[in-house]
Amino acid sequence: MTSSIDFKNILVVGVGLIGGSIIRALKENSFSGGVYGIDSDKATLNSAYDLGFIQNKDLNFPKNLDDLLVIFSVPVLSIQEAMSQINIMKNTKDVIYTDTLSVKSSILNTLKASDKKILNRFVLSHPIAGSEQSGFNSSSEKLFKERLCIICPHENNSQQDVSRVETFWKTLGSYTKKISADYHDELFSKTSHMPHVIAYALMDSLYQDLGKKTFLYSGGSLEDYTRIASSDPIMWRDIMVSNDKSILNSIQSFKKSLDELSALIETNNRTGLIEYFSNVKKARDNSISEED
Repeated sequence: MTSSIDFKNILVVGVGLIGGSIIRALKENSFSGGVYGIDSDKATLNSAYDLGFIQNKDLNFPKNLDDLLVIFSVPVLSIQEAMSQINIMKNTKDVIYTDTLSVKSSILNTLKASDKKILNRFVLSHPIAGSEQSGFNSSSEKLFKERLCIICPHENNSQQDVSRVETFWKTLGSYTKKISADYHDELFSKTSHMPHVIAYALMDSLYQDLGKKTFLYSGGSLEDYTRIASSDPIMWRDIMVSNDKSILNSIQSFKKSLDELSALIETNNRTGLIEYFSNVKKARDNSISEED
């Protein structure tokens, strides 16, 4: 497994849940190259260093970090600031960049407007793995095992760079699929961002009506359903702002489904309700079976 990662050095910018899981997975896979980290929280960086996951406590890196993979794992709106932090790598030879973020088009636009040299070597990626928990202490070396990682090649990428990034994720245990950045954002506005919108809105509505009694008389399903409303607020603010158009379109589509269901309830349409629930059940069951 170790030989699959052909980078000599890896730098993770943002050592939180995802970034922390990457450096843990590298150690789990006995990666023999250099592993380095950048994080705004010094305590996090010190912890990662003390546990033997990275080789630096501060921004003092070896002078020759050649054949380097830089992985950005920060909130979406922090990507430009994070990119400025890696100016220390400007003398490094052969650098490839990737990310773990949930929105792609905004990153691509930022790169096109700022640094075309980095754009050419930046292979967009999105491991579909995570938790409602956040931070380095919640990270796990097993987070990417048997999880999908989306790769979003763009016209400036070389096939060699894309293949190397793809191999990296496979080595951590993921399987990969390639789609465009625009399609990624449209797709994940529906399958990932909308479930969070709904969970946050539902939890807000419940708490306004019931306060601290929200879970007192509920079954486990409510706790399970609203679990993701405990996710990192900064991360989800950035996602909503960065993918606003796709998310707003998805909200409108969801409203139509709610309106349809509301009308059936309001008119006491028992036959219509059975038909509605049966069709939705069939659609879900068929979708799950196709996935399997």
